Amino acid sequence: MTSTSASSPQTAVLLMAYGTPYREEDIEGYYTNIRHGQRPPQPLYDQLLGRYQAIGLPSPLAKITQDQGQGLQTLLDAQSPGKYRVYVGLKYISPFIAEAVGQIAADGINEIIGLPLAPEYSSYSSEDYHLRAKAALEDHPGISYLPVGSWWKHSDLIDFWADQLIALGHETDRDDAMVIFSAHSLPMRIIEGGDPYQQEVIDFMEAIAAKADLPADHYTLAWQSAGRTEEPWIGPDFVTVAKDLIASHGKKTIISASIGFISDNLEISYDVDIELANAIRQAGGSLVRLRMPNTDPQLLATLKESVLEADGRS
Repeated sequence: MTSTSASSPQTAVLLMAYGTPYREEDIEGYYTNIRHGQRPPQPLYDQLLGRYQAIGLPSPLAKITQDQGQGLQTLLDAQSPGKYRVYVGLKYISPFIAEAVGQIAADGINEIIGLPLAPEYSSYSSEDYHLRAKAALEDHPGISYLPVGSWWKHSDLIDFWADQLIALGHETDRDDAMVIFSAHSLPMRIIEGGDPYQQEVIDFMEAIAAKADLPADHYTLAWQSAGRTEEPWIGPDFVTVAKDLIASHGKKTIISASIGFISDNLEISYDVDIELANAIRQAGGSLVRLRMPNTDPQLLATLKESVLEADGRS
């Protein structure tokens, strides 16, 4: 991504995301990177392959992430022409974070604002992005790095979710409907070690519910997309919660708000749209899924404000 101004940018904005395979042939290498260089056992590979085949490749996530970068670039250019240049760096597939840092250095920029595309902070996810960027910077002394932490508190992002719930008032007001807020599960050892992620998700949920004037007995929190490891992860899982709400509490409509994510990624397109939807249908209920921020102006405004705050200009 390049600035629309002819002047040389002073600051790079490094958007960092998980990444997604572009083609079926990418999946093995992508999964091997996730597993820290260990090739996945065939059953795990087949499982991931099946999930991507179910949603179709290329996943929309790759284009969404690039479009988020382009949209942020447009807003920053309007705010401060020529000041910022946005780059995208991915954790597990090219363009890798280190590749983006190398390009920033080659472009002669000496300041980076690192912005993980995750609204709630965690040492397990958000901080890992920053550590990868800082490790890449060891080869480029003289470039300063400003990390962005969580950014869920911005009113634009809270309004994005609350506005959808307000528009669904005819559903959320019913006694047989329940909103399930969800976010990516993390290993319990991370939370038990003092990580703020779980509490930030709870606080984000409460801010959205308050803005939407959602009664306390009309929403709950569950977790999704736990890793396939032997150690315990945060629960309860949203599939289990949804099935229990239908079977034991008479809820016929489940409204899914995956507030731990900002894009239509695998955790949304498969875990919600296929896995959760199938479980709810088999239990006798119906699913209403709130749309994801993707490239919504409210998300882009949130990202812009996060950059300006980090740069001390907001």
